[in-house]
Amino acid sequence: MDRVHKGYLQHNDISPGNVLLHFPEDKVSEVYIGVCDWGLASRVCETTPSRYGYPTAEARTAAFKERGTFVAPELWYTYGKPNSETSYETLRRRHLYTQAADAYSVGVVANKIWDNEDDFDLFKDTAGKTRFAVALKELSNPDPKNRSTLQLVHATLTAPPYNFQIPECCYRKHI
Repeated sequence: MDRVHKGYLQHNDISPGNVLLHFPEDKVSEVYIGVCDWGLASRVCETTPSRYGYPTAEARTAAFKERGTFVAPELWYTYGKPNSETSYETLRRRHLYTQAADAYSVGVVANKIWDNEDDFDLFKDTAGKTRFAVALKELSNPDPKNRSTLQLVHATLTAPPYNFQIPECCYRKHI
């Protein structure tokens, strides 16, 4: 997703269901990660309004419990009566998709994937595991002003002590 953001695009719908994992039989220590469902993607310069507005707090809470744990908190809102300061049309323009919202979703999904991971080859020690967890947790900070960026986390995880290798492409060339 860092590459996508560097290309001035945002996905706007990162969720566990949109992350694809492929485990090649001939390379048991590798996994290929892909992202699908680009139907809500937009250019960063576009102002794409959130689709998480609800007429009541109860409806918003129910929707959040059903499918929203991976959606950035700033995208959720309760709208009021038409032609008011809190109308649907007014509020949806104030709650826009951003790269920070994408980063939040990536953080939530990554934290679910890496939760309780104890691979010694990956972390080397407890301090490494802690630094890794902190880097991922910073992506899912509920306050977008204090949320880390995918670029910063990418730089952290590709530098020592992790030295993660970033693939040149996100699909297999030979199937």
